[in-house]
Amino acid sequence: NRPVHAMVSDNTFRQDLLYRINTVELRMPPLRERVEDIPVLAEHFLAVYCRKYDRPSAKVGAAALRKLEGYHWPGNVRELQHAVERAVIMSEARVLQPDDFPFSAAPAGPQTGALPEEVSLDELEKMAIGRVVKKYGGNVSRAARELGLSRAALYRRMEKHGL
Repeated sequence: NRPVHAMVSDNTFRQDLLYRINTVELRMPPLRERVEDIPVLAEHFLAVYCRKYDRPSAKVGAAALRKLEGYHWPGNVRELQHAVERAVIMSEARVLQPDDFPFSAAPAGPQTGALPEEVSLDELEKMAIGRVVKKYGGNVSRAARELGLSRAALYRRMEKHGL
């Protein structure tokens, strides 16, 4: 993910190697320049994660969709994917609302959601595990089933997070 043509000019990348690996070059504009792709991608990721986490099928509400389309997506499609996964994990609703996507609609605006904008995957995993274990009153077998893990894997993750 570097400017390889500039590196060839600077003699920091071999030109012959560039010609060997550069058979097809695609330029993919960032997601913020392809706003029309957001509804399709969000629905796709929503279906994937509802299936993965054994949740009833859900939809992205109109207001939530407007929020997604208004966001600047510095992480591109992968950030959208993680935002939808986080919403599926954290929300019990069948229709996702703007509050289910905890980032500011403005690029530099203040945080308004329930989760910090820079939540790590470990923190998200800890919150999800804690929520599901609490939901089932400490029944690890049922919690593991909902999370799509084996009991042993859930125990390891609970130990890792001090739960």
